[in-house]
Amino acid sequence: MATQIKYFQVDSSVLMEEQIEIGTQLQELDLGNGNRDKDKLYVQDQGIKNCSFTLLLAISAAVLGGAFQFGFAIGNVANTIPIIKSTFNSTDLLISVFVSGNPIGGLFGALLAGFVADTVGRTKSMMLNFFPFLVGCILMATAPNQYLLVVGRIIMGFGVGIGSGLTNIFLSEIAPISIRGGVGMLYGVVLTAGTLTSYLLSMPQVFGSSSFGWRLFFAAPILPALYQTVVLFFCPESPRYLAFNKQDVVAARQALARYRQVLTEDEAVSLNPKESDSVRVLSFKELLSDPGHRLALVIGMGLHAAQQLSAINAVLSYTPEIFGEANVGSPVIATIATGGVNVLTAAVAAPLTDKLGRRLIMLVGLLLMTVAYCCLAITQSCTSAWGCGGEWTEYLAVVSVFLFIIGFAGGAGSIPWLMVSELFVVEARGKASSICVGVNWMCSLVILLTYDTVRSNIHPHTFFLYMTICLVSLVFVFLFMPETRLKSVNKIRRELQKQAETFPSFVF
Repeated sequence: MATQIKYFQVDSSVLMEEQIEIGTQLQELDLGNGNRDKDKLYVQDQGIKNCSFTLLLAISAAVLGGAFQFGFAIGNVANTIPIIKSTFNSTDLLISVFVSGNPIGGLFGALLAGFVADTVGRTKSMMLNFFPFLVGCILMATAPNQYLLVVGRIIMGFGVGIGSGLTNIFLSEIAPISIRGGVGMLYGVVLTAGTLTSYLLSMPQVFGSSSFGWRLFFAAPILPALYQTVVLFFCPESPRYLAFNKQDVVAARQALARYRQVLTEDEAVSLNPKESDSVRVLSFKELLSDPGHRLALVIGMGLHAAQQLSAINAVLSYTPEIFGEANVGSPVIATIATGGVNVLTAAVAAPLTDKLGRRLIMLVGLLLMTVAYCCLAITQSCTSAWGCGGEWTEYLAVVSVFLFIIGFAGGAGSIPWLMVSELFVVEARGKASSICVGVNWMCSLVILLTYDTVRSNIHPHTFFLYMTICLVSLVFVFLFMPETRLKSVNKIRRELQKQAETFPSFVF
């Protein structure tokens, strides 16, 4: 059997386990060749050098149409709230609903994403997702009143929600295993870039004081949505979707060949479903009845809940007000700087994910977020209640927000998205992703709807509450989150099954 072999250095135990898994697959499959020299089987370098131009295009389309849109939707209200208030004479309640419109639509989109991904396919679903962005952006850009503006944001949020559920499924299924973590973390990098872009474009100095400027700004997301649709039209479907969901191994190998410079043997073998593999998508009953899948769901939902209950969207949406309360001289400039730190941190953390591991990065990130919230709560308390405020609180507030963003962008901002695609085998991935991402959007909605109420009732001690939430999340990750670095999905599945067996039956 002709085999393209490349080598790269990994931990010896990981190498041995992957060799055993590949060897077992060869024993169970009839590949039409009896010459199976398992001593010559090695983990092959599936890194960036083996990525085809088609794969790079597909990745760019997925993250621009999914992650960038997500980040842009989070940040596009921070600097536009004052002009929306003045244009439509909006009440604080209406502004809260407007800000919450993104997670309202996103929740329904995320819950639908898994079903669409399993029935229509990954690429076709992302291409069809162009229409919610088109309709939502047109409504926001041409809204004659504040109510249509809110409706437009909800519809656009629906598209963001579908994209958030689809993008990481697609990326995990087309990326080589050795750079799967980095590709998954790219979602977080582009998301933060979307937020920074929205901060910059929404500055009054950019779109001006006329209504044309902010309306054009709200129409901008049509462009990345159009790019995604056009590019994915020329890209093949996910190979694993074709092999496992459609049971078309020939089409799956053809798709994989277009995504790789060299079609390596281990990946080609992995696209052959064994007799024990599910030939259909798991139902919700089957998903919930399996202890391993239930544990994976608890971990996935917990990570996504931790991400949003940290109040990250409130921080990013109300950054100018947070800096203003701390008497920061230039809140808008400090907000732009926050977006820059967000992007820089995510970019630095992305390549470290496959070197240091997901679990360690998540733990360190949550620890930094806990410390940052503690410091931010102290600055606000000193300024408004304790009578110990001064020039130092201004600097500490900026440092605290920066530290929080560093902790979030480096860990909690990207790891949950990556983990959901790694915790579940392909036949369970669509529904599991919908559940976990639905929890994400639900928690985001709860935080945005309650943030003003919480702040008005316990201010200036608001961030002591969110500090406690981050601390609880840190304990959850320490107790439950497994390490998935350089592990196949099947190996992760077996480890979760064993982990679930250690809990009483009434727990998992």
